Amino acid sequence: MTIRRAILLGPISPRTWRALISLVISLVTGALFFVVLIFALLVSAALSWIVGLGMLVLSFTLRIAARMAGLDRRRVRRFAGVSVDPAPLPDAAPDLSFRQRQKAWTQSPAVRRLVVYQIVRLPAAAASLTAVGFTIAAIFAYSDSEAAWSRFAVSLVCFFGWPLLARLGAAVDVSLVRWLLGPSRSGELSAEVQRLGEARTLAVESAETERRRIERDLHDGLQPKLVSLALELGLAKARFERDPDAARSLIYRAHDEAKTAIEDLRSLVRGIHPSVLDERGLDAALSALIASCPVPVHVEVTLSRRPDQTREAVAYFVVAEAITNVTKHSGATRASVIINQGGGLLRVAVEDNGNGGARTDPGGGLAGLGARVAAIDGTFTVTSPPGGPTFIEAVIPCAP
Repeated sequence: MTIRRAILLGPISPRTWRALISLVISLVTGALFFVVLIFALLVSAALSWIVGLGMLVLSFTLRIAARMAGLDRRRVRRFAGVSVDPAPLPDAAPDLSFRQRQKAWTQSPAVRRLVVYQIVRLPAAAASLTAVGFTIAAIFAYSDSEAAWSRFAVSLVCFFGWPLLARLGAAVDVSLVRWLLGPSRSGELSAEVQRLGEARTLAVESAETERRRIERDLHDGLQPKLVSLALELGLAKARFERDPDAARSLIYRAHDEAKTAIEDLRSLVRGIHPSVLDERGLDAALSALIASCPVPVHVEVTLSRRPDQTREAVAYFVVAEAITNVTKHSGATRASVIINQGGGLLRVAVEDNGNGGARTDPGGGLAGLGARVAAIDGTFTVTSPPGGPTFIEAVIPCAP
């Protein structure tokens, strides 16, 4: 019933007329590019004796094809309702010379596919519109002839058939746009390999930064306290027989330093991976984290199921680093932590009303968080205009 209705309403359907308009625009723009291409080739051939001019003309033509490809993607989105992502084009590397940049542009497979579309779509659009035109002409040709039932039937078929031809031509055009103006399979694989390589590099750099931080905390913080503790116990041992009161005072002081060292060691271990996170999950771990925070922090954790350990740990450290920044640098009077889960994504948002100005500087804590999140295919954003507020969000993919 749906197909029959579509055929009967085809001549007056908005979809049919959108398809026809799209084909007409495609034909006109394809013809314009064909003229530009022929002119560019003639100019290039006529001035081929000038070194580099041919490549410059070719590069200019390819850039026109890239601009027209953007128009064609918008045309398809407007008239066919189909969105096509652009293929990645060569970057203008600043360290390359002008000639090298033009050469990279002319040798790019993605750019050449844009030109192929501009050339191929002209005969495709022309053939589609020609078929539609002949079908419409046949309607009037047969209707003016003798009133035979066979000819009337042919006219009727043509009347309801030309919308199908228009839609078919538009569908072919959309397929060409997807094939030649969108990212190719090899390009997508190359981009994915590059993304994974960058994520791996970020993960290695983040792990190395964390290792250096742990070494620094042990060397500069805990080690001197343990050395001082050992010295005081040694002095207490030496004075134990001849000056028990002095020895007792040294032991008391050593006991206090031992408790401080234990607390520092616990803080260091929590910075590596808090045990409460494994035992009781994110909600309990974050409650313990903000218990000693001097800034009031509202925590809201809504999880449909517990994430795996890796993603749970990343979410925890996003909050931990953000709360550390709130305490030390923001000047905020309140903050909030909201974690929710849905659609296969774990969202972590931390906001404060501080002074703003937070940045993901290389080697900084926020940059390290971004590397951790990127290593598990997540996204990390920091919005912190001068004067605040600061909003930090991590979106981490996880099993639904």
